[in-house]
Amino acid sequence: MNGLRLLKRGTEQAHAEELPSLFVVSLPRSLSSLVYVAAARAVGLGEPTWTSDGEILNRDRVPRRLQSLAPADERFTLLGAAPDAFADIAGYLNRSALRRGFAYKDVVQPFVVSGWEGLRDFKVLKVRRDVAEVAYTMLKRQWLYPARAASVFDNHRWALVEGLVRAEAVLDALPGETVEYADAVFAHDPLEGALRRLYPDAPLAPLRYIDRSFVRTRRRLEAERRDSLVFRRLEWIVTAVRERLGSDEPREEIAEALS
Repeated sequence: MNGLRLLKRGTEQAHAEELPSLFVVSLPRSLSSLVYVAAARAVGLGEPTWTSDGEILNRDRVPRRLQSLAPADERFTLLGAAPDAFADIAGYLNRSALRRGFAYKDVVQPFVVSGWEGLRDFKVLKVRRDVAEVAYTMLKRQWLYPARAASVFDNHRWALVEGLVRAEAVLDALPGETVEYADAVFAHDPLEGALRRLYPDAPLAPLRYIDRSFVRTRRRLEAERRDSLVFRRLEWIVTAVRERLGSDEPREEIAEALS
């Protein structure tokens, strides 16, 4: 389970195997795969050969022949709601995520990753995207699993947003460097700056993920959201959910995840 594919290696980066491993975390649909690949290549870190884009806890990203070795098909697992599954997934991370020379990513288990003691051994890169944008892209795909972390709202849109807001809170509380999605889609500089702060002594290869195709897609998606009444409604729901949850409940969720 610890096989690697080295994304980038050169004479000047031969020491990358000795660098602390990187863990990229974000909400789903937040440019995390592109950021992960770009970051791993820039630093010279490896990724597991048994998954795609380093997504270590997503069974759907593991080849079918190896799925029996992957963690349970869980998403947005909470310690209070499923303590055994939570502990099993954390144990899987302990066994599978090596502390030096590698890069990993997760977008489906923010509460487990945030509560995992082993994360302190990693450099953490967080990609932060507007919750309404995340909810909009997930609704289009009928990906409603963040609602499993909801405890206040039952309506599927409101519960989806609640789960995302709670997940955002635990990710924001993690130590590490944050790259804003809204900045990273326009320039490489925000990611480069974050990597230089995480790995100040490592030579970085050039970052390349923004090209003409990327820009065309970005403009199309921006225009789609701008003209969408569904997106405007989701922006309102996010504001209402934040107000309903208040300032105390998210802190309690953070405390539970980080205890």
